[in-house]
Amino acid sequence: MLERIAEDMDTSQTNAEQEKKSKGNKALKSRETKAASEHGSQRVELGFGIMQLSSEFRALRASILRLWAEKIRAENWETDFHDMIRFNEAIDEAWMISLDHFQQKLDQSKNWFLGVLWHDLRNPISAVYGAQAILKLSQNLSEKEKGILQRSDFSLKRMTELINNLLEFTELNLGRGVVINRSLIDLSEHSEKIVQEIQLAYPKIDITIDTTDNIKGKWDASRLEQMMTNLITNAIHHGEPGSPVKVNLNSEEGQALFSVHNQGTPIPEGIKDKIFTDRFTNNNEDTTKEKNYGLGLYIVKEIVEGHEGKIELTSTQEEGTIFTVALPIH
Repeated sequence: MLERIAEDMDTSQTNAEQEKKSKGNKALKSRETKAASEHGSQRVELGFGIMQLSSEFRALRASILRLWAEKIRAENWETDFHDMIRFNEAIDEAWMISLDHFQQKLDQSKNWFLGVLWHDLRNPISAVYGAQAILKLSQNLSEKEKGILQRSDFSLKRMTELINNLLEFTELNLGRGVVINRSLIDLSEHSEKIVQEIQLAYPKIDITIDTTDNIKGKWDASRLEQMMTNLITNAIHHGEPGSPVKVNLNSEEGQALFSVHNQGTPIPEGIKDKIFTDRFTNNNEDTTKEKNYGLGLYIVKEIVEGHEGKIELTSTQEEGTIFTVALPIH
C-alpha cells in the first residue's frame, strides 16, 4: 500500500487529473488498485467492520504525517506542503478502493448467507405443505377445520413470500433489479382470485373488489400477485381495525389502474416519498401503535417500475389511504 502511495506521489499530475481523482473518476489500472482491493477483501474475511477498516487508514495517515513533521525542512516547506497534499490524495484514493471492495465482498457474503437460509427453510416449509395436502384429503373435516386449513395455506404462502422479499431486497441492493417475465394474462380474473384467497385468510375483514371485465395484457403474473397481495395485506394491517378494504381495477387511456383503499390514520406528508424507498417504520405520533411498513412497499415500487408503470399514494383523514398503480397495457 505504501509503495503504491509513493508511486502515485512521484507521478506527474495536471489540475484536470487532480480534479478527476478528487471525484473518484480517475481511471486506474489493476496493478494500481491491487493492494487496496486485497486489503478490503481481507478485512471482510477477518471480521472487520467499516469503522475498523477506516480506522486503519486514519492511523496510517497519522503515523506518516507525524514522522513527516519530525523531518520537515523549513527551507523546502513549499515542496513538502505539495507532497503532503499528494500524500493525502493518494491515501484517500486507496481508502475508497479498499472500502469499495470491502462492501462488495460483504454483499456477496450476505447474499450467500440468505441463499443458505432460504435453502434451509425450504425443507421444513415443504414438509408443512405436504402435511396440509394430506389433511385436505380427509372426508371428515368440518367447515371450521376446512377454514383453518385455508388460512394456514395462506400463512404458509405469505411466509414464503416474506423470505422471497428478503432475498429480492438483497438482489435489489446489489443493483440487479427485478426480473420481469411477461405473458398474456387476464388481470381482472387474476385480481379477483387474489382477493378471494386473501378473504379466506381474513374472514373478519370485508374485502370488496370492483373490476372491469377482460383487462388483458402482457404482464408478469407472479410479480403482480406479489404486488397486489402486499398492497391489500398492508391495507388490512395498517387500516382502522375491522374497517373494510376496497379494491378497484379498471382501464383508462391504455393503462390498467389498480387501487387499494382503506380507512384509518392518514400517512403523514413527510414520509409519503420515503415509504417506498426501503424498510420504513413510523409510529404516526402514536406511541402505542407502531407501524412497520416492511420491505413490501419497496418491492411493490420495484415491480411497478419493472412493468414501466407508476404508483401513487393519497392519504387524508376524510378520504382514507389509497394506493393506485398504473400499468401500461401491452
